[in-house]
Amino acid sequence: MEIQKKIEDIAFGSETMYGETMEVSEPIVMASAAGWYVGKICKGKYGIEPYDRFTDYFVTPEEAFALLKSFRVWGFA
Repeated sequence: MEIQKKIEDIAFGSETMYGETMEVSEPIVMASAAGWYVGKICKGKYGIEPYDRFTDYFVTPEEAFALLKSFRVWGFA
């Protein structure tokens, strides 16, 4: 997993899922073996882990970032 922001620059908030509360990030641009996407990470038991994926995969981080910016314009992120 690769992310486009430094961990210390990412905003985290608490979210509870299935009775477990964890620190979850704001939407950010990340990469996996399949490509770049917009999603969230969490602070898990073993460090930083992927939490959720909101978009399909893109070839470049710039494509994913453009979509992330459009989410923010419309108030979704």
